[in-house]
Amino acid sequence: MRALGMMTLGMALLTSGCSFTTAGGLSECDTSGDCGTNSICTAGFCLPQPAGCGQVFGATSAANAIPLGALVPLTNRSGSAEIEQQRLNGLKLALDEVNSLEGVGGRQFVLYVCDTQADVENAKTQARWLVDDKKTVAVFSAGSAQTIGISSITIPKNVLLMSHTATSAAFTSLEDKNGGTVGLVWRTTPSDALQGRVIADVLRGTTVINDPGATFVSPNKVGVAYVNDTYGQGLYSSLLSRLTTKQLDGAQYERNSDVAGAVNRLVAFKPDLTVLAGFTEDNSRLLPAAVSAGVSMANGNRWFLTDASKDPTLLTNLGAGKSEIVGSYGTAPASARPQEPTYKFFADRFTTAYKVDPGQFSFTAHAYDAMYLVTLGAAYAIGNDLGNPQPVTGTRIAEGLTKVTPAAGQTATSYQLGPVQFTNARDSLRHGRSINVQGASGELDFNNDTGEAPSPYELFKVEANGFRTLQLINPSAD
Repeated sequence: MRALGMMTLGMALLTSGCSFTTAGGLSECDTSGDCGTNSICTAGFCLPQPAGCGQVFGATSAANAIPLGALVPLTNRSGSAEIEQQRLNGLKLALDEVNSLEGVGGRQFVLYVCDTQADVENAKTQARWLVDDKKTVAVFSAGSAQTIGISSITIPKNVLLMSHTATSAAFTSLEDKNGGTVGLVWRTTPSDALQGRVIADVLRGTTVINDPGATFVSPNKVGVAYVNDTYGQGLYSSLLSRLTTKQLDGAQYERNSDVAGAVNRLVAFKPDLTVLAGFTEDNSRLLPAAVSAGVSMANGNRWFLTDASKDPTLLTNLGAGKSEIVGSYGTAPASARPQEPTYKFFADRFTTAYKVDPGQFSFTAHAYDAMYLVTLGAAYAIGNDLGNPQPVTGTRIAEGLTKVTPAAGQTATSYQLGPVQFTNARDSLRHGRSINVQGASGELDFNNDTGEAPSPYELFKVEANGFRTLQLINPSAD
C-alpha cells in the first residue's frame, strides 16, 4: 500500500507539470520555476493552482515574506474589467510603498492575486487555495456577495478578510469572531445603509445639488434596476424604507445574465427616474435595452448611478448611446477629493505609476488604504521585540486594526496613510500604542465591533468623458 501511495503521488506530480529532482532528498521543487505551466511549488511539491490565480506581486524572492491574497473580478462576461484593475493597482501601489520601507519587523509582503471572474463559487475555491496552500494571513476581496461567500472560508481559519468595495449592510452584523474577541472581517467602505440615505435625500430634494445652471426636479415614480445580490437588494430595501412618499418599483436581474425581465418591469412601471444599482457590465446591456423599449430621457425618464457604475468603461461600452446618461447624477463613497492632502498625494503617485486618474473609478483610494491598514495590523502582530517577533496571524492583524482608531476621549497621534508617515505609524503600533489614521479615502474612524467606518459620499455628474465630483455629502442621521 505504501508503494502504491508513492506511485500515485508520483503520477500526480508528473501530470501537474513537475519534474522529479530527487538529488539531495525527496523535495520535488525549490521554487515555482522548477514546475510546469499552471503549477506552483507548494511545500516542496508542484501542485496545480486554481484557474485565475497566476499573478504574484511584491517581495516574490524575499525570505520569510508575509503572504497576502487578493480575490478580485479582473474579468467578467464582457471581458477585462478595467475598474477592478485600477482598484488592484491601488493595492499594488501601497504594497510597493510598504515593501520599499522594509515592510514590518524586517519582513516584506507578497500578494497572490486570483481573478474570480465575478463568480462566488470560483472565489471560494480560490480562497481555499490561498488559505490552505499559500498560508495567507489576510485576504482582500471585492464585492459584497463575493466577500460574504469568501468569509465562510476565511473566518473558520482565523484569516483576516479585508474588502475595499463591499458595501452591503449585511456585514454590520456578520458573525466573524470565530470564538475570539475581535472580528475578522473589515472594510474600508461604509455600509449601503448610508448610501441609501444619501440617495433618498437627493431624490427627495432634501439635499440641494450644487450644479450651477442645472435644475434637479424631485421624481414621483422611482424605478430601481438592481442586481439580485446582497449589494443590489440592500440598496433597493434602503430606498423602499426611506422614499415612502414616492412610488417605487424594483426591477431585478442576475449578475452577468439576461436583463430582459428587468427591462420589461421598467417599461410597465414608466418611471420618472431609474436608479442603476448594479455593475458596469450589466448596466452596459440594460441601458440600451431599456432605451430601445421606451424607458429613456426622450420619454421622461432620468438615470441615477450608484458606486458600482462610477467607471469610464460604462461610457466606452455605450458608445454613441452614452448621450443617454450624460448629465445624470450618481453617488459613491467619497474617493475623489482633490482638496484633501492625503488623497492628492495618493492620486499624484497613482497617476504617475499607472497613467490613470484614480478619481474616475470608485474605490481606488479605498483599496490603497486597505493595504496600508493590513500592513499596519501586521506590524502590531509582530510586536516590540524584534529579536523575538510574534507570529503574524489574521487574529493578531485584526487586533492591530482595533488600535488605529482611538477610543472616545483618548488622545492619539494622527498619521496619514502613505509612505511618508508609515514608518512612524508602524513603530507606534509595534509598541502597542493606539494611533489615529487618515486615509486617502477619508478619516477611517472604525467601529471596532463592526470593522467599518462611516464616510462622506461624493455626488458626481456624468460628463461626456468621465465623472465630475460636485460635492461631498455626509449621510443624514436615522
